[in-house]
Amino acid sequence: MNDTEVIQQLEQSGQYRIIERLDPPELYHQGQPSTARIGVVIDVEATGLDTARDKIIELGFIVFEYDAGTGLIYRILHSYGGFEDPGAPLQDIIKQITGISDEMVAGQTLDDDAINPWLEKADLIIAHNAAYDRQMLERRLPVAGKANWACTFNDINWQNEGISSLKLDYIAYKMGYFFDGHRAVNDAQATLHLLSKKLPESGTPGMSALLAHAREKSRRYFAIAAPFDKKDDLKARGYRWMADFVYIDRGNQKKGVWSKSVAEAEIASEAQWLTESVYSGKTASFTFKDVTAKDRYSLREFLAE
Repeated sequence: MNDTEVIQQLEQSGQYRIIERLDPPELYHQGQPSTARIGVVIDVEATGLDTARDKIIELGFIVFEYDAGTGLIYRILHSYGGFEDPGAPLQDIIKQITGISDEMVAGQTLDDDAINPWLEKADLIIAHNAAYDRQMLERRLPVAGKANWACTFNDINWQNEGISSLKLDYIAYKMGYFFDGHRAVNDAQATLHLLSKKLPESGTPGMSALLAHAREKSRRYFAIAAPFDKKDDLKARGYRWMADFVYIDRGNQKKGVWSKSVAEAEIASEAQWLTESVYSGKTASFTFKDVTAKDRYSLREFLAE
């Protein structure tokens, strides 16, 4: 009995589920896309989670061709992986999480000339936590700020697909494969692979679902000078506190605001909720910024006009 027959027998018993190690293909779909586009799936490992201060220590990305209409993924065009010395010893927790040592990054520098041309060619850059990866990357390689971005963490409704955790390795497991994670190229490959698969409940190709969300306009609300006693309501509604946000209120500069991004279909209802529930029908002080994939997940999304 060969491996395939063993797997079929085990799965047919209903007592087992078999997942396979990811062996990244060079080609996902035969033929030529009708509307060819270039995508880049990217991942960074860094010295910490502070996108304003921490430094990238590893960058990996996979360049691929896809069809803008169907979302089908075709050829793998290029891959890149490189280290960069942050100029200081790595924390033990970072070494444990990433598997990267001080010796691996010592004296290393990312190859800007090998990276920037692909970022410039990309019709879409994708990451599994784009709010982190994009802001880290824009500080180090500003050309990344010119691209459209999408996020497999936020731009696919995993809860509706029956997937309760948004960790990449868990999503991969639920989609039938596993990989050696927390290294930049491996994570990028795993992210692209999940986009090649159909989502478990809707049956929609992952890339199609991602593209549909990326093309939508969203609106980020800023609840300027919201009453203090409304903070629990705002938090329960999904707003988060942005301590560094600066605005002018009655001629005075102030800091801190509650903010939330909503989909285009929810814009009117969110404005009504703010007016009635937060500002109690008084003259509402909230402002907003309309956001597309050009600015989504960039620091620009969170800055006042």
